[in-house]
Amino acid sequence: MGTVLEWVDRISALAAPPAVAGLVVALGLVLVARRWALQVIGMAAMYFVVGVLHTQVIRPEVVLVKLLVGAVVCLALGATGQAMAGARRNGNGNEATDGDAEEAETPSWWKKLLRRPLRWPDDAPLRALALGAALLAAYAGSLRFPLPQVPSLVGLACYLLGVVGLFLAGMAEEPLGVGLGLLVFLNGFDLFFGALEPSLVVAGLLGLVQFLITLAVAYLALARTE
Repeated sequence: MGTVLEWVDRISALAAPPAVAGLVVALGLVLVARRWALQVIGMAAMYFVVGVLHTQVIRPEVVLVKLLVGAVVCLALGATGQAMAGARRNGNGNEATDGDAEEAETPSWWKKLLRRPLRWPDDAPLRALALGAALLAAYAGSLRFPLPQVPSLVGLACYLLGVVGLFLAGMAEEPLGVGLGLLVFLNGFDLFFGALEPSLVVAGLLGLVQFLITLAVAYLALARTE
């Protein structure tokens, strides 16, 4: 058993630099993209990368619990986004006439992919600039105020998650965006606090907080579309 844990530690140490790079990509997808499907994919990638970084500070069995929490949260966010999209389509469809029913029919996802390229929001350059500012602030913060009891790359990831989470919550126009920002910020706090208190009880409490945030976001987002 000790040999297996040693191999896990070695693999996690080697995977730390690619994990930080993957975290930047995942957070960029969540921050820049405005489509709920892309944001949920980015959140799933973020939870996976954070789980890889967690292996450097806590036990593997606790990391498994955190990955399960992330999977449930992403499934709930995906269901919320799909319900919001369906409610908006039904709202637009009620205003259409019977003659427009054939034109208003929603094509399948692969037809959408073939018919039109991926459209980014108009404020994508501003959001990309915010991502660059978050990277710069996180890097400067990790150098000037290094976090105790965590490796340098893990500290950089904690700062990056915290800053991007604040940017997401501040730039959001809908409850779903605010919830994504809070979840990203909480993951940064969890990554740092896991090194200080690496117990299963603390992991369960932080997971419960994420569940409550997800439920509140789902309720507010669906109530707004009605």
